[in-house]
Amino acid sequence: MKKTLCLLLAMLLLLAPAIAQNTYKGLPVIKAATNKADYRIGSEWVRGSWNIMPELEVDILKVSVPNNKVKFSFQTDSDSINFTIKPGDSKKFYVLLNGNDYALTEIQGFGFDALKFSKANTKPAFSFVYEQNQDNEFLNTLREHYNLDAVVAGAANDTERALRMVNWVHQQWNHNGMNEPSKPDALTILAEAKAGKQFRCVEYGTVTAAALNAIGLPARRLGLKMKEVETTQYGAGHVLLEVYLPDLKKWVMLDGQFDVMPVLNNVPLNAVEFQQAIANNYNKLEIRSLSGTSKTQYINWIYPYLYYFDVKFDNREGIALDRKKIDGKQSLMLLPVGAKEPKVFQIVNPLDYCKYTTSVADFYQAPEMSTKTGTARK
Repeated sequence: MKKTLCLLLAMLLLLAPAIAQNTYKGLPVIKAATNKADYRIGSEWVRGSWNIMPELEVDILKVSVPNNKVKFSFQTDSDSINFTIKPGDSKKFYVLLNGNDYALTEIQGFGFDALKFSKANTKPAFSFVYEQNQDNEFLNTLREHYNLDAVVAGAANDTERALRMVNWVHQQWNHNGMNEPSKPDALTILAEAKAGKQFRCVEYGTVTAAALNAIGLPARRLGLKMKEVETTQYGAGHVLLEVYLPDLKKWVMLDGQFDVMPVLNNVPLNAVEFQQAIANNYNKLEIRSLSGTSKTQYINWIYPYLYYFDVKFDNREGIALDRKKIDGKQSLMLLPVGAKEPKVFQIVNPLDYCKYTTSVADFYQAPEMSTKTGTARK
């Protein structure tokens, strides 16, 4: 009997560390030997895009829930956790990386709500400057050196031109959110990408906008920011672009990092229209992508960023230009009616370069286009 009790006690002592590792500070724990993880929303896996970061106070993944609830899985190289999540839910757990560092991870479920913007003012209160592409040496070099005319050759319309160009830029390098080019212009970025460097969303936006401007389609880089932009420690913003399509007479959103154009009822959408369509027409909404980007995965990722929108007043292409500002501010931020005007980015970075508006008329006025720009599109 004593031998049996001793044996059971010894087994419990051996198992105690393993049992203890199932929770940490009252929360579940899963293990990982590498800092990459996959997750699944419903039936779709997102592979290799999640970085386990113990240095963050909490690492938050927002999960869209189109139909009231969804099954969710989080999988490391050696462990996993599964649960059902609903809009408004918050599920927290720790990832123990290499047996040493605990990464607090929070999964937040959210539904889709259409933001409200002012439509009362039809006369814009601000003005923008766009590239006219009149003997612009910088753009001519970009267009000729990278043979951009060949990229869009044979395209039936401006929508197809834009799709081909964003796909071309998407293929020039793999995304790396930690790398920056030596200079922030399209020629430098492409040259360094050719040498093997990888860059952020910012550079996809910069290069795609420049390439579209080079072929005569007015484009502007667009910054997106989460509602929690002031209090989120990491990943509170995303950069993409919008292009003005003359044959449709409207602005259209493009995302070079993901090779995406949102479309509803065969009409390409700008960023605000995209946000509204996610909330009101999810099933009819199309994510058009020449590389096959998943609608579910992209909308889940992008939706939280579709809250604050900002563009520069001066969208000309070139180096060392005297850029237009209004009251010393370089950008206009569109925010929902009743939303706070953010003054800080990711807790510590001053957000002091914007004028603010709630008017879509201010934000989406058509650019002035020269006749020479039109010939560049042929």
